[in-house]
Formats: sequence, structure tokens, C-alpha cells
Amino acid sequence: MNFPIFSSAKNRLLSGNWQPSKKDRGFTLVEMLAYIAILVILVTVIIIFAFWPIRAGSKIKTNYELADNARRALDTMIYEIKKSKSVYTPTSIFDVNPGQLGLEQVASSTTETLTFVDFFKCGNSLCLKREGASPVALTNNRVKITSLTFSQLLNSTATPSVQISLRVESSATSTNPEYAGVLELTSTATLRTY
Repeated sequence: MNFPIFSSAKNRLLSGNWQPSKKDRGFTLVEMLAYIAILVILVTVIIIFAFWPIRAGSKIKTNYELADNARRALDTMIYEIKKSKSVYTPTSIFDVNPGQLGLEQVASSTTETLTFVDFFKCGNSLCLKREGASPVALTNNRVKITSLTFSQLLNSTATPSVQISLRVESSATSTNPEYAGVLELTSTATLRTY
């Protein structure tokens, strides 16, 4: 079997002229290094652009988790404050971190006229405790409450208001900035007058 591709190289080799022609030679070392360098640059650029959306998505998820937990906790506290008759001062701790807020509310049952609700920090969570019930965490374990302060504000009317200062942080133990986040919220709610 005769292959025309190898015939010219075979003839030169047999005639003593063993130098391959330009078309028979492979890549030079410089050409090979240039191809490898271009390939490394292309792969690096592709990897960087492939991981950027993943990191951005992680940061968005962390920020959403913080905002959702803080909003839900703050909305619950404001709702309970607005439907309360008065601030229950024996269980309330104002102007310190961590604070506690006790509220006196009109009971919905026919056997009792008043009931009590408390907000406080339990572990890394914000908890709500109703009279006669176990505490319920208002935040999940992916965030931690690092500051909780209540202040009683007395205004010109006889109705007191409560200012809530809340600091929520991501509970992720990673040092990567896309998994870390902090959110500080302050809000004020006025008690309902009866």
C-alpha cells in the first residue's frame, strides 16, 4: 500500500536528505508555548465569567434572607404593639441591648380580660412569647440578631410609642463577602388607645 503523503518524506529519507520539508514539520516550541498561553488565557476568562453570576447570586440570596427575616420580625412587633393596650413595664427592659418588651393586650377569650406578650432575644433569634405558651422564634437560623433595643417614647398625647432598633447579621461562618451581610432597622409604633 502506497500513501502519497508519506512518499515525499520517504524518498528524501532514503536519498540521504533527511530534513523534512516545511509542510512535513510539526509545531515549533515557540508556537506550542504561544498556543498554550492563549488557551490558558481563554480558559481563565471563561472561568471568571462563569463564576461571577454564582457569586452574585449568593450575595443576592444572603441580602434577601436578611431583609426577609428583619422585615417579618419588625412587622410582627409593630402589629403586636399597635393592638396592645399598654406597655407592661415589669417585664420590659428599655434602652439597653438586648432589650425586652412586654405588652398588655385585651384577651380574645371570655375567661380572661387581659393577656401578655413579650419580645426578647433568645440565643441568636428574636422570640415572641404569649402568656401560657412557649416562645416562638421570629427569625430563622440563617440570621442572627446582634442588637435589639426598645425605647419607650412619651409624646404630647397620653398614648405611648415604642421605638425598636434591630440589627440582623448573616450567620454564615464563611469569610467570603458574598455570604456576609448586616442590616440595621429602626421603627416606631404607637399603642392603640382604648
